[in-house]
Amino acid sequence: MKERSKSDDVAQLSGVRSRGAVASERQAVMPPPTEQSLIARFPASFFAIGLGTSSFAVMWQVAHQLWAAPNGIVVAVVIVAMCLWAALLTLYALKLWFAPMAVRAELADPVQNCFPGLAGIGMMLTAVSMLPFSAAAATMLLCIGGALAAGFGLWHSQLIWKTKIALADATPALYLPVAAGSFVLSIGLSTFGHSEWAQLALGAGLFSWLTIDSVLFYRLYFGEPLRDQIRSTLGVQLAPPAVCSLAYVNLSGTSGDVFVHGLIGYAILQAIVLGGVLPRIVRRFSAGLWSVSFGATALATTIEKLAVRGDTGLAGVLALPIFATANLLIIWLAVRTIILAMTGSLLPSLLDGQERQ
Repeated sequence: MKERSKSDDVAQLSGVRSRGAVASERQAVMPPPTEQSLIARFPASFFAIGLGTSSFAVMWQVAHQLWAAPNGIVVAVVIVAMCLWAALLTLYALKLWFAPMAVRAELADPVQNCFPGLAGIGMMLTAVSMLPFSAAAATMLLCIGGALAAGFGLWHSQLIWKTKIALADATPALYLPVAAGSFVLSIGLSTFGHSEWAQLALGAGLFSWLTIDSVLFYRLYFGEPLRDQIRSTLGVQLAPPAVCSLAYVNLSGTSGDVFVHGLIGYAILQAIVLGGVLPRIVRRFSAGLWSVSFGATALATTIEKLAVRGDTGLAGVLALPIFATANLLIIWLAVRTIILAMTGSLLPSLLDGQERQ
């Protein structure tokens, strides 16, 4: 009876009736780690897995152009990426339906609320990989994904302007809602032939990235160290220069110029720094480490595209080793993730943003 009373108290505070069917929703906003609902525990940050695999599929499509990589592998990777995105979107839709309080708690968290927008970003990348197979389906997916990503980016920007965020909660995940969304929208629009609109999206992403970049480096240099639960978000640091370079190359059709080479140089610097830092500061593997996959595959794709267009200098030297490194990274992430899933350790017991409470 005492437990029943406590549950009723929580229900009154949250404005929801006390019922067994919504126990997981109430638990998502409570600190004790007793959550049992798999759906309520499914975090939006898992969209990074789908984002990495979609970008991986695009990387292999360009590899087919550059090295005549087997078409069967390309098709298989695209199908796997599409199926994975369908599964991730279905799971999050179920979370929205059956555990709305858990979603609300996620959106209230200053770190975790950067990730739901990846749903739209991943749709746009999937549309790019689908274009050779079905132009109509790819166009529809690009429109839906672009609308979701733009809407979420605007909502998140207004949230930041209206709400005070502690410096300790500033992480590279802040790049995702606007900068990453704008870069991928630019990639999608230029792929579908809308170059002038793609230029607008590229500008929105570029200056959003540079603005956030200065704030984040100030926080990393002079703020307190990142909490254990959010250290894996450092993997996102590779994404802005890598995805910006891909958006620029996709839009400009260049075979290499000083701007894109400069972006690639900065991305390689970030990759080297992350390669040295992440293994030391992330104490155990988690699905959050997929945050580095998007930037790694985007960087490989950029260099491949330059090589396809005749950049035999820089791109000719770097294309194969970076492509191989990106493949090894994705394989390692996939194997470790499967092991976590098989051992029942894949889903977090709590939202990461609530661990500190």
